[in-house]
Amino acid sequence: MPGRIDHLMINVNRFDDAVRFYSWLMPALGYSNTMSFPPGGKQGSGWWGDGGSVWVQETAAPYRGDSFHRHRVGLCEIAFGADSRDQVDALAREIEPHGGAITAAPHEYDYLPGYYSVFFTDPDGLKLELVHIPRGARTARGVN
Repeated sequence: MPGRIDHLMINVNRFDDAVRFYSWLMPALGYSNTMSFPPGGKQGSGWWGDGGSVWVQETAAPYRGDSFHRHRVGLCEIAFGADSRDQVDALAREIEPHGGAITAAPHEYDYLPGYYSVFFTDPDGLKLELVHIPRGARTARGVN
């Protein structure tokens, strides 16, 4: 069985802000199809493409006072793959005008040879990353 994640579901406090942000971000990352949850229930929207899907839904009322922190139990970050450094740089220029915040500007890290990424957050502070890793870099370091 190939390793892959079919979909991610993200609970958000600021639903309208999240939908605006992800409506820009997801198509830029190749998730060009969209739909919303049916009326009458919890609000939600999703984007999908060949790489799976990403969904945002409003947080249940008892938990709306909570906020995200990457060091709590649960999710730390979501990293999306880019085909080139140019894609990382281009997306980075658009993050803040679309409601996100850059936490680390694009540059190379020593995680793997040529690892180049931008770290940023969505309107609720969820940590996101767009990374370009050159072909063969994982196997050069013994990481599959």
